[in-house]
Amino acid sequence: MEKRTSVRGRKNRHLPAFILLFLADKDAHGGSLWSQISSMMPDHQDIDSGAVYRVLRDLEERGCVTSYWNTEDSGPAKRIYHVTEHGMEELQMCYTDICIRKKNLEYFIEQYQNLVEIQVDK
Repeated sequence: MEKRTSVRGRKNRHLPAFILLFLADKDAHGGSLWSQISSMMPDHQDIDSGAVYRVLRDLEERGCVTSYWNTEDSGPAKRIYHVTEHGMEELQMCYTDICIRKKNLEYFIEQYQNLVEIQVDK
């Protein structure tokens, strides 16, 4: 039987929030964002570059980011993404949502640890 390391559910749920966060700091291309995410969150090895590009496409369709082609650097042209004002508003909503989820998760962890302690003491 295969051992799972995560619970079934919506994979990459907060990926748009992280992409917007990184783009709020500076414009970037998809590969650069994927590398940044991979290095910042090594426990999420299931985030592939395809997921990053799907989220970028969705964010662009919703007006959260715009893109332009950088042809000035050496090598092939790269699509560079830029967060918009609407994207910054969405980033603020992500922040609020994550804060609420964090509070709820901290409650869950505390209650679970209490439950485990009770069972160990029996």
